[in-house]
Amino acid sequence: MAATNEVIVAMVPFFDYSHLNSLFDLARFIASHNIPVHFLSFVDMNRNLELRLKGSLGASNIHFENLLRPSSPTEKDVRDGVPSILMFLKKLTKPIKEICVQLSTKARKLVIIHDLIMSEQVLEVNALLNVKSYMFHTGSTFSRYSSLKQTIPDIVDDDDDHVKLIEKMQDEFPLLEPHEKYCFQMELDNTDIQNSGEIINSCREMEGKYPDLLAKVKGKPLWAFGPFHMLLESHSNSSSNITRHDQCLEFLDKQDANSVIFVSFGSTTTLSQEQINEIALGLEQSNHRFIWVLRKGDNSEKLKEKDVKIELPEGFEERVEGRGVVVNWAPQLEILGHSSTGGFMSHCGWNSCIESISMGVPVATWPISYDQPFNAIFLTNLLKIGISVKSWSHRNDLITASTIEKSVKTLMGTIEGVEMRQRAVELSKQIKNSVRSGGRARKDMESFISHIIE
Repeated sequence: MAATNEVIVAMVPFFDYSHLNSLFDLARFIASHNIPVHFLSFVDMNRNLELRLKGSLGASNIHFENLLRPSSPTEKDVRDGVPSILMFLKKLTKPIKEICVQLSTKARKLVIIHDLIMSEQVLEVNALLNVKSYMFHTGSTFSRYSSLKQTIPDIVDDDDDHVKLIEKMQDEFPLLEPHEKYCFQMELDNTDIQNSGEIINSCREMEGKYPDLLAKVKGKPLWAFGPFHMLLESHSNSSSNITRHDQCLEFLDKQDANSVIFVSFGSTTTLSQEQINEIALGLEQSNHRFIWVLRKGDNSEKLKEKDVKIELPEGFEERVEGRGVVVNWAPQLEILGHSSTGGFMSHCGWNSCIESISMGVPVATWPISYDQPFNAIFLTNLLKIGISVKSWSHRNDLITASTIEKSVKTLMGTIEGVEMRQRAVELSKQIKNSVRSGGRARKDMESFISHIIE
């Protein structure tokens, strides 16, 4: 057992659940190796995570360090044009440093695993002699490699397939905005110098050569041992105990195999009322069974408008009663793992992608922001387990009910859809073998554990 005066791991997540949950899964796995892990987050988030820990392997080795949520930006900050998120994070630098410095005095080595977005918050701590820092990326290696290629054009591209893909797609291939290139350049110029390596929630069975291509570009060790949720053998059991009476799962229990499409655009997306109407009509006209998660996006500016409401077309729920369920939250992983789920219409956030891939479910891609257009291309053009509902070049267009209807019918009711599902199932089997004892991803994880306790 690693004593507290040997190695301590400090986790510094970004405070969005799509980021935080992945890092927490990693924390649980590291803790299961008898390594003390200190998780730095806000009180309310830590409280929710602590509830998930009950009865889990390694729970006694996870310690929660509470951070006070910073106050909102001042009026002067707003007038000066300082982005609110930067001001928010800047106020966390001092308390994060204080906690990490204190932890460093209790261990021979303090290992900091931090979200990419939190790089600036740990820079000063990295200067301590007994600290090693590792950057965690929530995105895919394909999206990061594609983005860095645009940021540093003189990178020698050893991947002819990547070049051919860009040439084939032409205007359909996503281009970074100037501010996005700036962010990637800042990452290369400043934060990478301080890091001892990088961790990706992915694996080579899933992304092929791209983890190694990215490692070559970055010039740092890279560990790809995801999907993290599959590394935890107790994960499915603990989740199913919580959600066994869920409305969505009860609905799925009554359906035929591969007969239901799951529709969800993540926790940060707010659709326009006009687009909601088109989705509703498209699902209705498809005559396929569905579960649709419809909600206002977390932290959306639209949430601040008190008069903004989400409404379904009049009579919609009555017309689809018995074959469609509309909810504002759903246990996504359990739904994707259910035998009745045959497709997933998704915004293509990487967490959603890896959950769908690992469960063998093909995807109708609808990218909305960030790295999602790259993930959509990865699913449709490389893995060939998805169809495009909305391409990135048409990201500002209203997607009509007829387009949505056609996409659902293609994914759920054609030979093309069956073949995509077969490829997805085969890939899922390979990934499951990879995370098992002796598998490639499991070995990569074990090599990381050995590395940090040296």
